[in-house]
This record gives sequence, structure tokens and C-alpha cells, in this order.
Amino acid sequence: MASFQTSCHLSKDSTSEPITVAKTEATSQTNKSTHLPKIYTRTGDRGTSALLGSGSNRVSKDSLVFDVLGTLDELSSVIGIARSTCSFPEISKDLENIQCCLFEIGSCVAAGNRSSRFVFNDSTLIEHLEKQIDQMTEELPPLRNFILPGGNSQAGSYLHFSRAVCRRCERLLTKWSHDQTEEQQETIMGIYLNRLSDYLFTLARFITHKEGHEEIKYHKSK
Repeated sequence: MASFQTSCHLSKDSTSEPITVAKTEATSQTNKSTHLPKIYTRTGDRGTSALLGSGSNRVSKDSLVFDVLGTLDELSSVIGIARSTCSFPEISKDLENIQCCLFEIGSCVAAGNRSSRFVFNDSTLIEHLEKQIDQMTEELPPLRNFILPGGNSQAGSYLHFSRAVCRRCERLLTKWSHDQTEEQQETIMGIYLNRLSDYLFTLARFITHKEGHEEIKYHKSK
């Protein structure tokens, strides 16, 4: 299986400063003894947080945008667990690149309509996912039954979990995009997440197969 080594990009000038999705206030509060930024800022203790480019404006943490950002973070975290249990270095690297893409999608969501600096529009990322899916499918037995997540493959189980979280993330992103500008709606973020869930499902099957385990087929409950 060819390695997915394509890097993820934002806008052309996005390298001019570090990307920060959250905790931007932390840079102003440092530990006096070490001069390192503190992880806690206390600015969100009243249930609000700041978004990229929002200045002093605060947004309630129960807003939809934070559901999207939190689910992107959750998805990346579960993929990280899958990586830690994966015994195939090439696949682990692919998943790391995907985590970078999810971070950059989060930057676009956090910026919303306030900044054009954060763009996620590289269609080759989708093409690479599709290529990976096709290559893995060629090595897999035909899928003739519904299969149950889980089984003897730990990495495969976490990838099935990742796929389910990815679907939820796509649903939330779709709902969030309805309130965005036409330009923001035309980004490929939603398409990428849709294809990513297919990739994660296929990869779960692929790893299970490569590890020599049998998939658990759906059967009528007793």
C-alpha cells in the first residue's frame, strides 16, 4: 500500500506565524520562574472562550462551533490511540498526517468568517484518500455482510471508533457551515471528512486482515 505522505496546507501566507486554535490567551500569562506559558488561563472559567480573529469578543462554550472543534479534537485523539496500537509504521505515518489535516480544519473553523488566512481547499488530499481506499480494497475479501466493530485487532477496533466519531464530526460541521459565508461553505472540509470516514472504515478492515484476524459478521440477535 502506497504511503500517504502529502502534507496539509492552509493559505499561502499561513507560515508567517504559528497556528493557534485555542488557548491564545496563555501566551500572556507566564510562569515567572521558567517563563513558559501556563496551560491554564482562568479566562474561560465563566463558560466562554475566544476564537481566532475574534479579538476581545467571547463566545459561549455551548455554541455549535465548539461542538465542531471539540469533536475534531476527539477524532484526532482516537486516531492517536489507533496509531499507538498500530504495528505498521507506514500506516502510522499516514494517520499522523491525517491528524495534521484535522488540526488545520480546526483552524479554519475557529477562524470562521473573520479571516481568509486559514483555507483548507487542497483537493489532492481527497484524491489520496480515495487512492488509499482503492488500494486497500483490492487486497481485502469482498464485503458481502455487515460487520461488527471490534474483534481481535486492537488497532482495527480503534479505527472503527474513529470512523464513528468522524461521521459525527461531519454532521456537526455540516450544521455549522449553514451559518457561514458562501466562500467558507465551498471549502472541501466536509468532503474530506466524508471521505476520511470511508478511509478509516477500510483501514480498520485492512489492518484486521493484515493481522490475520477474522471480521465479525452481523448475525440475527438471539
